[in-house]
Amino acid sequence: MSTSTWNVEVDSHRLFLWAQVVIAFLLIESALWSTGPTQKMFSFVGMLAILAFTVANRSSLRELGLGRTGFWSAMAVLPVAVVVAGGFIVLGAWAGTLRSLFGAGSVYLHAFGYGIWSLEQEFILNSFFYLILERLLGNSNRTALYAALLFSFAHIPNPILVPATLVGGLLFVEAFRRWRNIYPLGVAHALLGLSLALTVSDSWMHHMRVGLSFLRFHVNG
Repeated sequence: MSTSTWNVEVDSHRLFLWAQVVIAFLLIESALWSTGPTQKMFSFVGMLAILAFTVANRSSLRELGLGRTGFWSAMAVLPVAVVVAGGFIVLGAWAGTLRSLFGAGSVYLHAFGYGIWSLEQEFILNSFFYLILERLLGNSNRTALYAALLFSFAHIPNPILVPATLVGGLLFVEAFRRWRNIYPLGVAHALLGLSLALTVSDSWMHHMRVGLSFLRFHVNG
């Protein structure tokens, strides 16, 4: 294989990786800024695209953070999450903003469902976006920042979740960089998210909605 042919293949692969980032993020944003059947369609296509790209990239379970490697080391994030979440609860009690979780049905099922969604978000943030950006830009603070910014942008225009997910995203990506395991990160994510849902006024949080549903809650809520 000649050097020029090798360079073309490398450039094509990098272009394909950049395309994955752009396509996945646009599909996520399209889902967040639509409603009804259109939103469901974009959500489903986005999910399939992320899974298809992940398979196409041939990442190992260890690279994706889905193996056993780093599990116990990554558990270090849980005490931090418990302390921060507890701090939110204390502040909420002091401010008189504590409330039950929004939605019908069992609180425990609600919390469990949010825990699953938190793990899915950690997969999208770390196992997909960060892993691809790492291949493109290298394992660096800049790469971690870009991944966290994508995560934060996806929560626009929620004034609480945008800064919270930027800070949380940076911490989660850093933990993923060090230990390559998303399971404890998903639990920590759930603890922090649920504590915010229990303590921050809905005049700010709008039931933790983002995108178009945040604005519609503002209009109709």
